[in-house]
Order: sequence, then C-alpha cells, then structure tokens
Amino acid sequence: MSFKNIALFGANGQIGNSILKALSNCKSQNFNILSIIAPDSPSPSETSNNNVKVKVKEMDLLHTSRKEMAQTLQGIDAVVSALNGPVLDAQIDIQDGAADAGVKRFIPSEYGMHHIYRKPNDPQGYIHPLWDAKNRLNERAILHPAIKDGRMSYTMIGCGDFYNQDREKVWCPWTQTDVDDYTLHVIGDPDAKADYTHIDDFGDYVAACLSSPSKSENAHLNFPSDHISHREIADLLQKHSGKKVHLDVMSEDKMHEVVADPEKAPKHLQNKSSFPVDFWFLVKGMQGSGRFWRPRGMNHNHLFPEIKPTTFEKYFKQRFSERSGA
Repeated sequence: MSFKNIALFGANGQIGNSILKALSNCKSQNFNILSIIAPDSPSPSETSNNNVKVKVKEMDLLHTSRKEMAQTLQGIDAVVSALNGPVLDAQIDIQDGAADAGVKRFIPSEYGMHHIYRKPNDPQGYIHPLWDAKNRLNERAILHPAIKDGRMSYTMIGCGDFYNQDREKVWCPWTQTDVDDYTLHVIGDPDAKADYTHIDDFGDYVAACLSSPSKSENAHLNFPSDHISHREIADLLQKHSGKKVHLDVMSEDKMHEVVADPEKAPKHLQNKSSFPVDFWFLVKGMQGSGRFWRPRGMNHNHLFPEIKPTTFEKYFKQRFSERSGA
C-alpha cells in the first residue's frame, strides 16, 4: 500500500503549515497535496517545489455538504485534518465525504495530550471543553462505519506540549527576541518533567506515517521531542540566550482557583494567549504535577528513527546562534 494523493485541511494554520512543509519536502515519497483553506484566508507558505505538486482550494467547511466533500476528495488516498476551533466540527462531514469518495486513510486533528482534571475534595473527574471537543471527535473518527467495515483506516497522532509557538508570548516566552530577560510561569513543581514537541518534528512525523502507511495503520501513536523540567529549560535558556531567566512559581491551589473562575488569574497573564487562561493554567498545572508525559511504551519515536527530535538544547542553540551570527 502507498499513499500519493493527500488532502490537508487547515493547511495554512500553525500545525497545518508544518505538515504541508513536511509533505512537500518528504524524501521518501513524492506527494500530490490538495491544501484546503478557508475562503479569503492567506495561502500556505509552502505551495510547490521541484518534486511536489500542491493545489490550494478554498472551502467554507461550515457550509459544505457531504456530497460536495465527496466530490472534492475523489482520487484522494489520505485525508489529514489540522483543523481547530469552531471549524473542528466540520471534521465529521469531511470524514463522511472521504468515506464516500473511497479515501483509504483518515488522520483526525488529535495532536496533543488530554487530561482528567480533579478538583480538591471532589471524587469526580472533569475534562476541559477544549480537550472534550477533541475527545468527542476522535471517538467518532475511530468508530466511523467505514473504519469498522475496513474500507478506511485511521492514524491517531498525539504529542507533547508544542513548545515553539512564536505567537504565544506567555506560553512559550523563549520564542520572543525583543526582551531583556525571560520569565517562565510554572504551576507546581519546577523540577517535574513533562513531554514537549517541536512543531516541525510533528510535521515530519505525520509525513512519515503517510510514507509508511502500514506502520501507522489503525494505530494510536505519540511523538515527543523532549522530556524536561521547567528548571532545566530555564537553565538552558539562560545558557544560550545570555539573558536572565526567572521562574514564576505558583501553587496548584492557584490552578484550582483559576479553573473555577478565570477572572482569578493574575491580571498580567489574562488575555495573553490564543488559548483561554483557564486552559493554559490547567496545562501548566498538569506539567507541574508530574502528569504531563507518557510512559515509554506509549511513545513511538522508534517507528521512524530518521526523525531526530529537536530537543530544547538543540532548539535554543540554533535559535540564539542564528541571532548572534555565530
């Protein structure tokens, strides 16, 4: 089995563009890529190269019928969803249309790590709406009739915290260059280690899964780039940037307080992220509690050893040596 024709939804988003770049530059397989983006949105930065044909198509996914989707996906071997936010629900019609068109592989927009939140002195577990939305759609994706019947297969790909999001000044402060020093916000234990993933590594992993479809058929896979603590990140950042790095350590009680009422978050941390403040407090709290990582048997870097993980050490070394002209 081989996949050549790929439809990528959300190709101009943060994750989608990374996947498109990896597919365009894949050395083991020449892909034809149908990059699907929202109407009147910027075209992906990767549009073509010498080995790959990339076609960009604008679609209003919230107003596209299953029949129209099936027509668009005729001749496509695999569909990759890199959707997020309100449009994520369109993934249902995408998969239905893909099944009607005879698409063989579906990769839903998982790309993370979900956690059960436990309130103090409460026997029940809770899940944040952002994680629940992904879980709900993931469940539907793998229980789809086409997958049950064997007409379509799936690949679910998880990862650690995407750590090189340039737009996230609070979540990923080390991505900023116009600062005199850095502050890393920590909830809980700064020595607790967590899983992190470089976005370009993740794009390469998706491309590898499509290049070797038998390895990733009907599989739940995960790819972390590094397993490291906030204190270790701070030490590496100070070493390579030459700037002072501060650790702003808050207690887990603060996480519980903000999850219960986001207005309780410190004012200087509100509205500083594209994510709701209660969500990133929850993520940081899971990291600081030592829960934000997967054990060895649940990670699958070994399936594609050609992908060399970009550790924080490597990332900082490249980023700050480039700035200094070294």
